[in-house]
Amino acid sequence: MSVVPIETLRDVANDDAEFRIAARFWEAVLRIGVDDAGTLVRIRDGRIEEVAPELPIGMSSWDFSISAPAEQWRRFLAPVPEPFYQDLWGASLYHGFRVEGNLETFYPYYAAVRRMFELMRTSA
Repeated sequence: MSVVPIETLRDVANDDAEFRIAARFWEAVLRIGVDDAGTLVRIRDGRIEEVAPELPIGMSSWDFSISAPAEQWRRFLAPVPEPFYQDLWGASLYHGFRVEGNLETFYPYYAAVRRMFELMRTSA
């Protein structure tokens, strides 16, 4: 399993009622970056359709990206995270997480993004 337990995300999130409510009507491609590697999460009508490795730089298209070094992800996804690792907002302010791209597709669905990371935390 990688640092970010992305392999099971589609099934876990699509089976989660809280995620489905927060993500309804959401259409986006989310990039999750760990160090220099990325994974694309395609979301259509509030369901995760596909989780796939990112193509080489410049060949992938995404709406927004959340990235951090592997060690920061480990701390963020710990069962009981340290202060400012509990949420993406604090992690981006204090721990080097980067949120980039079309933030208009990100912030309306921040609750769905938070829930995705909570589900990853329990899967880690």
